[in-house]
Amino acid sequence: MKPQNKSLYSLFLGIFIVSIFIACQAAQPKSQKQSDSQQTATVAEKTDTAKADTGKAPITKGRKVIVYYFHGNMRCPTCYALENYAKSEVESDFADAIKSGKLEWKTVNVETAGNEHFGDDYKLYTKSVIVSTIVDGKEASWKNLDQIWQLVHKEDKYRAYIKNEVKACLDGKCL
Repeated sequence: MKPQNKSLYSLFLGIFIVSIFIACQAAQPKSQKQSDSQQTATVAEKTDTAKADTGKAPITKGRKVIVYYFHGNMRCPTCYALENYAKSEVESDFADAIKSGKLEWKTVNVETAGNEHFGDDYKLYTKSVIVSTIVDGKEASWKNLDQIWQLVHKEDKYRAYIKNEVKACLDGKCL
């Protein structure tokens, strides 16, 4: 590629990336922006107490599974769909496990102070669903559900994927 073409390509790529970020921010509903800030404060408080021993999860006896949805400050409608589909699937299909304390759902903004470590801990590079297995207060294993982006526009398949992966971890068959 000629130097002139490389410069034009870089310019167009930069403009494209900036426009995506602006579109994501503009598409975020006002009500969601408010609940994000309220929810982030709660997650940050929980995370501070959680970091006491492992830096990743609360101290618990026995076995527990935590399903995380990780996001940043800028979110688009697809980002919200990733979270909403997964959260509603976990909360509806595993209500008994949540009530018993064997399963927990957490939405975490990795750009909030105190949550940055999750990016390194789980090698995050985009919005992600992580299923973490905690045994006797320490993380024993975790899995990045990396097919969420391919399935998000096929809601039934997305929900089935989340359900199967969480069930596997609850059954002790998680990576």
